[in-house]
Amino acid sequence: MPRIPTTINISNPKRYGYDIKLDDILLRSAVGPGRDMTIQSSDVEGGQVNVRQNAEDFTSNLGRVFSRNDFSGGSNLDIAHRKDGTEKDTIRFWDSQGVDVFKKDLGSSYNISLLESTTNQRTLSSSDGDNHIAVVDTAIYLSDDAILYKSTDGGESFSVQSTGLTAGYHIKGLAAHGNLLYITANNGSAGEIETFTSGGTSTQKMSAAIYDKIFSVKGKLLVTIDNAIHQYDGNTTVGSAIVTLPPGETFTDATDAGAVILATATDGRIYSLKDVTGTFTLKGQTEITNERPTCIVESNGIIFYGTREDQTGAKKIGRLYRAELRVADDLYVLASNQLIKQWDVDGIDNSPKALYATRDSIYLGIKESASTSFLWRYYLPTTGIARYYKAAAGGVVSDICQVNEKFLFSVVGSGLFKQTNLFETEGFIILPAADFFTAESKQFVGAEVSTETLDTGTSVEVALSTKFESLNNSADSSFETVITQSGGTGDNEVQIEKVSRFIVAKLTLKTSTTSNTPKVKSVQVRALARPELVVARIPINISDRVNRPNRKPIKVKELGDALYNALRDKEGDSVTLQIFDPNEIIRGVVESISYPVQSNTEVGSVVQYAIITVRGTRQNVVTDVTSTEVFGINALGLMRFGA
Repeated sequence: MPRIPTTINISNPKRYGYDIKLDDILLRSAVGPGRDMTIQSSDVEGGQVNVRQNAEDFTSNLGRVFSRNDFSGGSNLDIAHRKDGTEKDTIRFWDSQGVDVFKKDLGSSYNISLLESTTNQRTLSSSDGDNHIAVVDTAIYLSDDAILYKSTDGGESFSVQSTGLTAGYHIKGLAAHGNLLYITANNGSAGEIETFTSGGTSTQKMSAAIYDKIFSVKGKLLVTIDNAIHQYDGNTTVGSAIVTLPPGETFTDATDAGAVILATATDGRIYSLKDVTGTFTLKGQTEITNERPTCIVESNGIIFYGTREDQTGAKKIGRLYRAELRVADDLYVLASNQLIKQWDVDGIDNSPKALYATRDSIYLGIKESASTSFLWRYYLPTTGIARYYKAAAGGVVSDICQVNEKFLFSVVGSGLFKQTNLFETEGFIILPAADFFTAESKQFVGAEVSTETLDTGTSVEVALSTKFESLNNSADSSFETVITQSGGTGDNEVQIEKVSRFIVAKLTLKTSTTSNTPKVKSVQVRALARPELVVARIPINISDRVNRPNRKPIKVKELGDALYNALRDKEGDSVTLQIFDPNEIIRGVVESISYPVQSNTEVGSVVQYAIITVRGTRQNVVTDVTSTEVFGINALGLMRFGA
């Protein structure tokens, strides 16, 4: 077998007719009529991966498009193009605030718009972290320590009610039961249960224990006393303890789960209470390891519950789960527990304390900073979750209700916030980082936003960042505004010039007229492969016949086979490809080596060659390529595309 020519045994390759080097192997090209050498820009998805995700995505004449025209899949998607992605990734985003991503106008195509704002309808100053809401018929009741408020106009105004509670007692629980409001109150050493009628008549029912929380479920009442939960007949009888927790623990919430009542407790368990011939009996328990269940609700056969995990220091991690209720041997437990969302901010209790179910959604309150709390919405049709109504106050959201299609929620130490008919002045949505399934840098060249015809005072901005970390900071300085639309419908691409692996897009919706909101239909960004990302296809001479400049050709037996085998050994390997003329260096991977091909020249001699394909990155070279002669178009038949 002849020796393969390399840089080790040949010191002056060009003198001996070599015009290509693959690592240390010297090669002769077989460029000729019908055998062109080509170097063209690499496709952004690596040539094989389909990046189309929705109707807005398409392969244009130039580049690839990443877009979103539906955001109803919810937040928490950081990277758009994932190998293990799901179908719902196409309707998800990373983060939002002040933007309604789930609402669809009847008779109109899907769009996103600003959310309604909230206003503080009733200042609250609870000293014990308790503010409760109950709705009896059309009346809204609200507690604040020992004070009971009532509203008969949907929460627009409140009046103080005379309850008859013992002086020094704080209201610890409210429950709407039939046409009565039940109140539990205590002072830490004694307590009472009282009823309150729509006409304002209060009646003390019980005063024998430290009554704490009260729940109306399945048409019956449950009351907690210290660390136990009891059945209560609504009059003068409290039954024996159904479940007694360890000392220092307490029940936090209860809900009707169909076959049983589920009650959450600070000991890390969710208890199943079943009505057996009129008496509630413990019928199973589910342990939530290392977490304390804080609230629970059922909707459409699905159980949702919140938890708190206490870590070192003041860190309190909040989580929201969904689960199914399963029964075996007359024991009811939660199964298929799935984490929906986690909130983790140092020094803040991020745990949800209240859940509220509507026909298609679950709402929960989260304190996110010292100055801001939010209702979050979990949308059942798409299983998406997003930040929703904002309270300009930082406190625990202790209770939630909806009256006349308007949400009200209490923020401990701040007030009762109500959804208004006016929109937030500004909101944003951050899309997932897009990289078209490749870590290589791309040339991002265009951006476009499509809207409904913008109303007076409304506008939409599109900002782009090439910094992946900007996902976590909507105010990051790397975001550059590339589109500001204050009229019309957009639909025109704006030229941009950004080079990076990732592009992060942020939409900002604004209005100076809070009765109007912009409505965004879609947004897209277009990318091209950078000129440095190339695919080189080169015909390589693998003949036994060796042509030498200004010298007689010679024949080296089995040289062609040796060269071909050496090239096949490189298939799939990382290599450095150097072309001597034109001066090109490409670092990448040998994608393929074709089977040997024989070609007859005009004079009748036979040339045997193979096509080598290398995909990689063009490297800087000393010689600038400035003319077609240096390009080698005349000498080598070289063609370049997309540069």
